[in-house]
Amino acid sequence: MSTNALGYCEDIFNPLEPGRLCRGRERWIESALDEPHALQRVVISGAVFSDESANDARRGLCFSGLSLGEVVSALYPRRKLHAWAEEAAASTLPDDASAVEHFTVGRPGGALRRWACRWTKPVTGAAAVEAVVAAGADVLVVPKKGALDPDPIAPRLGDDDHELPPMVDEPERPPAQLGEGLRQRLYRLTAFREGVQPGRRFQPGVLPELLEHVEAIILIHQDKHAPCLGVYSLAPTDPSAALQAACRKRGVLAVPFAIPPMLARWDRALWELRQEWDADTLGDFPVAFAPEGVHSWGRRHGRRRRSQGAEE
Repeated sequence: MSTNALGYCEDIFNPLEPGRLCRGRERWIESALDEPHALQRVVISGAVFSDESANDARRGLCFSGLSLGEVVSALYPRRKLHAWAEEAAASTLPDDASAVEHFTVGRPGGALRRWACRWTKPVTGAAAVEAVVAAGADVLVVPKKGALDPDPIAPRLGDDDHELPPMVDEPERPPAQLGEGLRQRLYRLTAFREGVQPGRRFQPGVLPELLEHVEAIILIHQDKHAPCLGVYSLAPTDPSAALQAACRKRGVLAVPFAIPPMLARWDRALWELRQEWDADTLGDFPVAFAPEGVHSWGRRHGRRRRSQGAEE
């Protein structure tokens, strides 16, 4: 019987020394930053596995039993967010997206040129979040509470700056709710990407400047088999209660990690959670022991099954 689990980690993130992302899947875009910053970060992923060794684990938020939209809505219930897409496929452009820009992209090892677009769109609720991510958005902006415009002070346009003319047959679109200044910062966060694996998709040095204007920035990172979430903010978000409540509702095991889940060992996190598990209150630990001959973190450290101890 398989177990679905949601893993999460709270740590301090320094854009000057951003550290690693998932090996072989994603790296940071190198950025110039003069001084360190202490940002709050919450990384959330998931996995499905058959026993405590997690040897057969499929890793990524979608394997947790909770969707990406459900997790975002659990953290920010009934909040209006703003999706940002960079280099999204033109074929998946939402009809009600705003601030749309079409351009061509060329990548080594790929098509010589392909059409892509950047756009933004306000979203509320799990289904809306899922739809924009499927359409190509990989940044979600959480505006400050009570702020109608997440960036009310936009830079003045110079004489040489102008809006791009609409394409032929371009439908009429709603006005952008994100200010021009914030959109420029989001562009710097996500532009200059490298598509060759491990891909470089985000520039960490822009996060401190962005977070001066918004409550949080949610980035769609990559885990081994599927995407995961990184939530960046200036103030602590304290996600434990919201995530555990969402997990209980769906029968998912919530697993705290000491480091981001896409960098960590699931067997170690499961072993540590088992040591603290209150069976009298919560019932039996919902993850099966590893079969004989299969190594797990507990066995590597001389921990035997409780059932073996009882037999002896």
